[in-house]
Amino acid sequence: MVTISQNKDLNKIQTEIAECLGFHLNEESVEVRAAKLADRLTTTKNKVLVILDDLWEKLDLSKVRIPRPQMGTTCTVVITTRNEYVCERMSCQEIIELKTLSDEESWCLFKRRTGDAVESTSSIRKLAQKVARECAGLPLALVVLGTALKGEGSPEIWKTVLMQLRQSMEMDLLDVSKEVFQPIKLSFDYIKSEVAKSCLFHCCLYPEDWDIPKEELMHMMVGGGLLIGLETLNDAQGRVDLLLNQLKARALLLQGSSEGYVRMHDVVRDVAIQISAKDHGFYVQAGQGWRNWPENIDPNCRRLSLMGNDIQDLRPDPMEYPILETLILRGNTRLSSIPETFFRHMGSLMVLDLSSTGIESLPESFSFPTNLKVLNLGNCGFLQDISHINGLKKLAILILEGCPVSIAPECVAWAQNLRFVNLGFSESHPSSLDIYFSKVLPSCRRLEQLSMNKFVGSFQGLISLRHLTRLFIFEVVDFDNSLSHEIVLEGSWPDQHLKFDICFLERRRSYLLFSSDRRVLQLKRTRNLANWVKELLQNTVSLLLAEFPQTELIAANSEIPLMAFTRMEHLQIVNWANLEVFIRSEGFIGFVNQLKYLTIDNCPRITWAPASWEYTMPKLEELRVTNCPVMKELLQFDYKSPGPRILLPSLKILELYGLHKLRQGVLQLFQCLPKLKDSKIHDCGVKCVLSFSFSEALPDPLPTLAKLHIENCPEMIEIIFVTDAPNAPNASLQAQCCFQGLMHLTIESCPRLSHLFSYKQAISMQNLRRLYIRDCAALGAVVISQENEEKASATTSTSATTATSASTSTHVVRHESYNSLFPNLRQLTLYDLPQLTAFHQQAGLPIDRLTGYFYNIAA
Repeated sequence: MVTISQNKDLNKIQTEIAECLGFHLNEESVEVRAAKLADRLTTTKNKVLVILDDLWEKLDLSKVRIPRPQMGTTCTVVITTRNEYVCERMSCQEIIELKTLSDEESWCLFKRRTGDAVESTSSIRKLAQKVARECAGLPLALVVLGTALKGEGSPEIWKTVLMQLRQSMEMDLLDVSKEVFQPIKLSFDYIKSEVAKSCLFHCCLYPEDWDIPKEELMHMMVGGGLLIGLETLNDAQGRVDLLLNQLKARALLLQGSSEGYVRMHDVVRDVAIQISAKDHGFYVQAGQGWRNWPENIDPNCRRLSLMGNDIQDLRPDPMEYPILETLILRGNTRLSSIPETFFRHMGSLMVLDLSSTGIESLPESFSFPTNLKVLNLGNCGFLQDISHINGLKKLAILILEGCPVSIAPECVAWAQNLRFVNLGFSESHPSSLDIYFSKVLPSCRRLEQLSMNKFVGSFQGLISLRHLTRLFIFEVVDFDNSLSHEIVLEGSWPDQHLKFDICFLERRRSYLLFSSDRRVLQLKRTRNLANWVKELLQNTVSLLLAEFPQTELIAANSEIPLMAFTRMEHLQIVNWANLEVFIRSEGFIGFVNQLKYLTIDNCPRITWAPASWEYTMPKLEELRVTNCPVMKELLQFDYKSPGPRILLPSLKILELYGLHKLRQGVLQLFQCLPKLKDSKIHDCGVKCVLSFSFSEALPDPLPTLAKLHIENCPEMIEIIFVTDAPNAPNASLQAQCCFQGLMHLTIESCPRLSHLFSYKQAISMQNLRRLYIRDCAALGAVVISQENEEKASATTSTSATTATSASTSTHVVRHESYNSLFPNLRQLTLYDLPQLTAFHQQAGLPIDRLTGYFYNIAA
């Protein structure tokens, strides 16, 4: 589904369709991209429904390369539009008109929005029904106006609303009827807060159907002096979030693609633009494809947005906008230069957004807007010279992310009022800005929020900034090793409300998961951590510890204080050469009961996983243990356990890599991981995934496992290993149900594996859809027959079977039973299997239902 709207961007349409199909288009040429898209649409085995939403004019599908000949067989296209003429021009096979709601349906929807107040008296009910009828059955009008009048119980108010709805009003909005315009206009009028109205009008500055960042709205409103009496940017963000929630509750705004964004319905936006232009001095032509500076701009406008156009040149003469407060030129990528006199008559300018343009420098007249508080130059990939910001003494918010600046101001007087600085926070190459700002930052006494790639110098210079509430640094190069020095007064830093993401490693481990409240710390080996670091650790939610010398992590004598683990949700232990013990004793297990993500990587001496997993980490969702070559046991076996034992009740992802000494099965049958969905076992010494020695059938130990990937496990002899228990001579023949939820199974480079499953095991795997097997030298059959299960079990238990004997031990099963074997299998790949003689010999598998392929089978 792609929303088109008025700005028909072929590149965007192609990109969104490709992403829905699971691949990326990196080419710039629309024609090349179209060819790749057409190839995917015509070769996919699945049927594809493409929804093109909100078309305003004909779209030539051949330019996007949606294949018309295949429509109705592999690809179906649905368009939505307000103009029937578009349907006719595109030769739609069927045109369905969306009717307006009936009076009864309208009243139902309207009453649901207004609440019980409309039923309080018969007179109010009658008035409310008349108001609903004035909305002419249009859902948007009913929802917006009904929400604005929620709880209203005064007959006088209802009479006034009805009168205003019936009054005629001059309109110049094509495509917006009076029945829609009037209710939305009234809902604006019923907003009592002028700040809330201003917040809504600022949302109009973005193009149609745009994801509007809440933080950017806060910056614009702070810069425009619209949030008075709030001391910090955090307070301002809280106020803006509250206003946006109120506007969403009134149905004037919609939820964006994620929590940090909102959106506007395009009709609500059209109405809001007209109101803001008439009464508030807004001029909005965002995303309209303008190539030249518009000539009809009122010189008395206060807020001007030309965001997302294609403007290449600005007028060479000075722009005389004496009361202009906000100017947005973002996204005009062809704009490469700004005339030297452009800003000479913009003395009232407070917010300027030049981000994502092609400018290389700032003009000399840039010193004239002395009231400028917000400057966004983010992603100006050619910007080299910002020396002319020298005179901006009121600048509070500065964004230079993605700018390769090499020429900066010589003095630092302009930085004295900075409250927000964003120099980038990514793996992009740091520019000279990092070194420049590392020296300048101690002068930014009012700084509250900082994001930068690399801080070079002594960390003490940052800690002197007492107002910091957010500190994101991709890499700290600390010449003075401040981690071991008490460089602050006790209790003065960090503030308990500080959000931080600080990396003290030479190279950031970019895969570290971030916590929702962004309290991330990455530390490398150091001695005698200072108290201020330990205080920071106690507020950390995501922690990476690399190359520490200790032999124990969670223990009384550990360098890391125990209290640091009590709030932790993400933990990575990396490159600890001496680590032998993760948790010293069960007395410390309560310290990690909030942990959700755990990675243990490259710890060559650790032999045992934590004791009592089920009690230690009840919230653990992802576990990765990699490159721990002497670890012998991951999930400790309790052979005296009387019945099924749940381990890690919340675990969803399990990844094991490089555990060469892990000889047992990963899991015994009486141990259960009830929520595990995805597991990868790579380069491990395990002989099997599951093992059991019980005669009685037990519940599936992995009931939710959907994906299993096993690769390069040279000792693996069976997936499910069955051994005879005492007094149970036929234990190996028990029809134990395992992997009942498995959908995708991949097996690669397991040279001793003679088969995957017995027939009785396989028939319980009713959900298997994809099976991929590659480079298994001894594999004679995927499924072995019932008559030979006992022989195979005895053979694998001695671990002496050759590849040839494994393949010749495959027997025939009854033909009538094959229908229950993998009934949902759709993709099958068998590659480089020299001993394979049968999938399940003579029982057969209905090949016509598979969309996969067979190839390079030696036998």
